[in-house]
Order: sequence, then structure tokens, then C-alpha cells
Amino acid sequence: RSSASEYLDNILTGNLRKRLMLVLEDMPFEEKVRKAHVQLRSRQRDVEETLLELINDDDQVVSAAAIDLVRELKLESLEDDVEHVLAHRDAKDWYVFEAASWTLAARRVGEARRRDLWLEPLPAVEIAARLRRLPLFASLWVDELFRIAGTGRQTRHDAGHVLLQEGSTPETVHVLLDGAVTMRGQGNPAREVQAPAPLGFEEALEGRPMAETVRCATACVTLSAPAEAMQALLADNTDLVEGLFRTLLEAAPADAADRRTVIKGADLQDLQRLATGGLTAVEKVLVLQAVPVFARVSAEELVQVASIARETRLEAGAPIAAAGDGASIVAIITGELAVEPSTQDPRDPGPRAQTLTAGPGDLIGVYEAMAGLPFGRAIHVTRAGSALTIERSDLFDLAGQRPALLQQMFGALFRSRGPEPVAG
Repeated sequence: RSSASEYLDNILTGNLRKRLMLVLEDMPFEEKVRKAHVQLRSRQRDVEETLLELINDDDQVVSAAAIDLVRELKLESLEDDVEHVLAHRDAKDWYVFEAASWTLAARRVGEARRRDLWLEPLPAVEIAARLRRLPLFASLWVDELFRIAGTGRQTRHDAGHVLLQEGSTPETVHVLLDGAVTMRGQGNPAREVQAPAPLGFEEALEGRPMAETVRCATACVTLSAPAEAMQALLADNTDLVEGLFRTLLEAAPADAADRRTVIKGADLQDLQRLATGGLTAVEKVLVLQAVPVFARVSAEELVQVASIARETRLEAGAPIAAAGDGASIVAIITGELAVEPSTQDPRDPGPRAQTLTAGPGDLIGVYEAMAGLPFGRAIHVTRAGSALTIERSDLFDLAGQRPALLQQMFGALFRSRGPEPVAG
């Protein structure tokens, strides 16, 4: 932190330097606010005065979010100002009109009664607030949340309506915004899922049939989009890909905490001889074809992945990563790596208290790299060998240009979550 602050202090100039360095300085928040007012030669404002300024902001996303905060904080003193915005705002600022109508309706009839009476689509500001509660969307900028809210299709469904049918491959992905659904597969008990929740995302992205039927348990509101549109959105949005993988990690059972760190594969005995004299581009493709995650990726896409894969020599005893380091994908060709117990909680008696081993054909760091998370455990070499390393930034740059690569990787990853890690 101190090095970064010193670097910025040296390269920034003028007002940008003064304002940014103030934000970065390590001091109590109240002191930052006081200094900011001194720098800007402005007086401190209370919450109501600040919101009054923001609900009239030219940016309709800012204005809509501020109006919704008026509703959330129940600031009756600003009700007339929200009415004024509703009456005089430019007609093209639809987000603002929605938010103002939603806020005033809650004030006049109450939140619960408004839910029963409101027949219009939910306002974008409300959808954005609900989407933000999901790990899938939590890392997106607010403007992006509003864009998704505005482009998706809102639909109301009666209780009993089937959203997704077991055995059918979904052509549409859904986000449950309001209500509850039951999910039941053949021979398994039904389980209830409350809003907000993503429905059918994995199956749609992978192109595989649903394992469960999803039926509305109550009247429901969903935001839906064609699977192809979601695939294109993922290809264009790194934050959304990270959110998807964070969702997968959170949904994993507790006893599978480390499957994401070490994905077990088949032994690469037939390919180990390739690592003796350095790998050609074609040999990198052969290695990638033999490891999980990339085994289902087409040859055309693998050629592109091979172009960003770097051959790495593994020296016995050498560290690969410390706990907290940014993650890269490591595909082991020869040798062996040890993934040390987590240092997050030394009292943890679960799987994270074990040392994991990774050998030829195994992958390390796939989920962390795709989710934008650091390694949770230190990794070092226990037996010399070689590996292919794919940097996260290079993979995301490539995936942004090739949507088919992401879809094929998703399919392989969803299928690879079953194998257990091997403890040393």
C-alpha cells in the first residue's frame, strides 16, 4: 500500500493528485471528509441535503439510485422533491420516472400493499438492487446492473407455472426477482428457492438438459434473457464471468472446499516425454487436450489457448505461490506440487486443514483465476518437473474475443466438479 501511494504521489499532479491521495490516505473516514471539505472549500451537508442534490443529478442512474435511497430511509421531508422530479424530469430519463413512481407508491400505500397493486414491470433501480445481492452480479458496476435490468424481459408467472423442465435444455436463463420456486428432480425431494436467485444458468451456458423441474411455488417475477445473449454478455464482461465463478464457488458443498484449487486429471505418461526438450505449439495443444477443463475445448480454440500458455520449469522446493497471491492456471505435465493447509483459520478441522498434492495431468487455480480471487493456500514444488502456466489476464483477453472458448470451458468445468481432491 505504501509503495503504491508513493508511486501515485509521484506521477499524479494538480487537483487529481490532491483528491485521489486524500482517498487513499490511511486515516479515519470522518477525518477524510473534513479534509475533503477543506480542499474543496465546501461546507458539510447532511444526508437530506446531499440526497436533494443527487436526486436532481443529470445522470439518470445516480438520480434513480438516490430516489430509491429516499424510499429506503423513509425521508418524508423529501417527498415533495421526488414529486417535483417526477413532474419535471426529461421524458427520456425513464429510470428516474420508474424510481420516483415506485418510491411515492410505497409512501402512499405501504411497501406490502404496493407489492400487491403494482402491475407494471419492476423499476430498473429495484431490479439492480436485487441483482446486486447475488454473487453472480455483485461485482458489476451499477451502470451495468441498470443495463441488464433494462434489456432483460420481465415476466409475471402464476403459482404452478413451470419455468424450466427436467430433461430439456434451457434456451432462456432466468433470474428470480420476486416469489419462490420449487426445484425437483426425478427421485429426489423438492427444495424451495427464494428470490433473488439465478435459474438455469449453468445448464444454458453449457448447453445441457435440466436435472430438475423448476416450478413457481408462489406468484413470481423473473428477469429472463436468451442463453445466447447471456453468453455474449459473459464474453464482453470480465466482472460478470468473475461473478459466475464466485456463484459456483459459493454453491459448492462444504466438503468440497478445495476441489476448486486442485482439479484432478488423468496421468500424462504418454505426454511426459514432450517436456524434456521444450514444447512446440502443437505439443502444448496436445498437453491441453489431455487435462481437465480444456479436454472438451475444440482444437481451433486450443490453438489460441496454447499461444498464451507459458512453459514453466518446476524446481524442487521452489514456491509457486503464497497464500493471497493472484491466481494463474497451472497445468502440471511432470513433477508434483503441494498445496499447503489454509492459514485463514488454523482451527479449521475440515478439508482445508489438509495438504493437497497435484501431479501430472492435474490443474491448479482454475476457479480462483476465473473468479478473480487469490490463492487461498501456499503452493510449492515437491518433485521437479514442468508445467504450462496461463495468466488470468491473458485468458480473459482471449475469451473476450472468442465467446465459444468460454462456453466450452464452462461445460468442462461444470462436469469436473465431481472428483475429490487427494490429500497428501
